Amino acid sequence: MKLQEKFKNMPIVWVIILSLGVALGGFFIGNGVYKSLARRTVTVKGLAEMDVVADTAIWNIKFNRVGGDLTKVQTAIDQDINKTREFLLDNGFHEDELQNLRITVRDKFAGYSEAQRTGQDSSDRYVIETGVMVRSDSVNLVDSVSRKMGDLVRQGVTVTEDYAGPIYVFNGLNDIKIKMIEEATKNATAAGEQFAKDANARLGKIQSANQGLFTVSSRDQTDAWSDNEKQSINKRVRVVSTITFYLR
Repeated sequence: MKLQEKFKNMPIVWVIILSLGVALGGFFIGNGVYKSLARRTVTVKGLAEMDVVADTAIWNIKFNRVGGDLTKVQTAIDQDINKTREFLLDNGFHEDELQNLRITVRDKFAGYSEAQRTGQDSSDRYVIETGVMVRSDSVNLVDSVSRKMGDLVRQGVTVTEDYAGPIYVFNGLNDIKIKMIEEATKNATAAGEQFAKDANARLGKIQSANQGLFTVSSRDQTDAWSDNEKQSINKRVRVVSTITFYLR
């Protein structure tokens, strides 16, 4: 018997129920396939790097004097300050780029009683430490002059042991953030498309995205002073974006 004759002989209510069942069955099957495909995702990372140059240098030149007469030690420190400032001005810096650091005084006998101080060598009782800070946008000048510290030492200025040279700062991160994020996203998308191609699928919409932190490191790990980023003029900015795509 033909299908049309079967439907013709069936009560109308059963025809309606059967039709609804077929339609709903197709809907749920199709919807299930859609949800199954929607759950297929791929997570990829996109890297963006940019080499930049520091635009500000901060250079603390610290020195100290030791002696038994506090007034004489202070006089010697004043002379060191003048020598240091003259050294910097002679090498091309301007007055508004220089600032004297705070003075600290240490008394080796601080807290000692008179009896405890009796017989003690007081020739090195006082230690005064201070210095001159250079803050300049002329980073190359700072780098060049900082390598001439021997000239200052030969003038009798006692540079302290914790002298570590200048630090260099890059202040233009906000100016390059958008461009770097765009590049990282583009690279992540390219990686996602390649994965989808290898999986015989197509790349869909973005499910989620996470922008990583911007990091700044030394461009040259064998910098003449150190591999510390702060002591490198040439720096490398890096960001990694993580994106999850749907696969179709």
